[in-house]
Amino acid sequence: MAPSNTSSAASDVLRAPLPTLTPEFVAEHYPSQLRLVHVDLLHRHGERTPVSHRIPEISPKYWNICAKGNPLHRDFLKAIGRNTESAGGDGTDGGVQWQSHIFKNATRSSGTIFGVSSAAAQHPSDTSQPTEATCGFGQLTDTGRQSMAALGANMRELYVDALRFLPNTLHSNNKSDTLYLRTTIYTRAFESLQHVLGGLYPEIPVGSPKLRVHVRPSDRDNLFPDFGCKQMVKQSMKLNAQNIERNEAEFQQLHQDMLKIPGLSAYLDADHKSGQAQAAISVMDVVAPMHIHDMPLPQGINGELIGRLSHMASVENLHSAWQSSAVARMQIGQLVYELAGNIVDAVQTDRAPIAATQPQLGIYSGHDTTLAPLLAVFGHDADKPTHDAPPNLEWPPYASSMRIELLNDTVSPHPTVQPAWEQDPAHPSADPSKVPFDERVRPTNVPKSLYQWTSRRQGSGPTEQVNPRATRDYYVRVWYNDRALLLPACRDPGAHHSKHGPSVCTLDGFFKQIARFAATEKETRVECLAS
Repeated sequence: MAPSNTSSAASDVLRAPLPTLTPEFVAEHYPSQLRLVHVDLLHRHGERTPVSHRIPEISPKYWNICAKGNPLHRDFLKAIGRNTESAGGDGTDGGVQWQSHIFKNATRSSGTIFGVSSAAAQHPSDTSQPTEATCGFGQLTDTGRQSMAALGANMRELYVDALRFLPNTLHSNNKSDTLYLRTTIYTRAFESLQHVLGGLYPEIPVGSPKLRVHVRPSDRDNLFPDFGCKQMVKQSMKLNAQNIERNEAEFQQLHQDMLKIPGLSAYLDADHKSGQAQAAISVMDVVAPMHIHDMPLPQGINGELIGRLSHMASVENLHSAWQSSAVARMQIGQLVYELAGNIVDAVQTDRAPIAATQPQLGIYSGHDTTLAPLLAVFGHDADKPTHDAPPNLEWPPYASSMRIELLNDTVSPHPTVQPAWEQDPAHPSADPSKVPFDERVRPTNVPKSLYQWTSRRQGSGPTEQVNPRATRDYYVRVWYNDRALLLPACRDPGAHHSKHGPSVCTLDGFFKQIARFAATEKETRVECLAS
């Protein structure tokens, strides 16, 4: 295989950019009157190997790029009681044994976004051999571990060093009310979380109590879509097929260009016809890890092609969540509901007259299928008659992150314009669970008490009244990698910070943006079973 004519374009779509934390950046986005109250950090795992051995004409059977990570992986498996002597079908042939899941039995389908897993035979031209550095398929690589540590170090530079929001070290008396840690059942997500934590707190004192990491059973995990949800799969497939048809010319051109590349033509002819779903993502799942780990690729597989693959993969799989709020809600609605609850808890804790504890930072270690539907949730424009994904939408890069910051400002002037939906007579007096999703102005787990204040009149006792502006000192900002997102509901002059603009939503502006997507487990179950 000859080296490809690569460019920086591939790195741009495969590696998530981190914010450059200059003094000017900090001063602009975190002025002294804008106080941080709570942060939730959600991230995709770091760089990994392909999920299975496919396209053997160009890809090795043995990926020997886990020399530093394999001993850590073995230690991790021993710590959770997994048998490391036998791979049980998960490991490499003759190499270091590994496990893809934390638990032995993962009963929930994770879908076939990257195509149907296969175990292709080793190609005669492939000279790779198993070593102690051999990774399993889908395993976090040494490069991936470095990327996650870099994310953690960047968060330390911002939230510890620059803002003094988090403590400098984790001691036994503050760790429980500092961090909430959560991961999916995949070992690459768990180990990514470990390295983020290692970058955030590189020197945890010896003898410190262990940190609790929350892992939910696979059938109750809301950090990625449940592909057992029949309606979600049905509606997604329908929209995906329409998107492929709508972009047929672009798919045809991509297909024709890939057919000219040695090694790809046989795979495409055998497994993917032009315009068939999963073609772009299946190829990208192989060539992207090869490119980012500096492996030789055939001439023609370069940064420009990988960028096209990233874009067309999003057309194949991600556009449907932008086009249908129901699809996005079934994919990630329960997590949106949980994140809304975190904001509510943080506000109530911050306003409590007596000292109360709540984690300052929540870290959720997930996947591309965690962040992609969340981007659709935060990008949905309810005022538009039709809903389409951004024309330049690309697949979430490895180590991508999203930060949801709750802020408090009692100094700056409040917005003087009041959005019409703040005075909607149906809210919050009506039973919110009875309101159709598209008509909700805040998630159903936002309690009335958040909007109550005590009125004292001369000659009478205190009375509780509803004040729709009782939360006006609180704001929410959402970051995706190195940029602040502009939530459409927060464009309204009364729905964002008077000085910092639409990227800093009022609390109710944020609630309005996510209201139609936040769903309880029961609501999701009903939608998934609908005929």
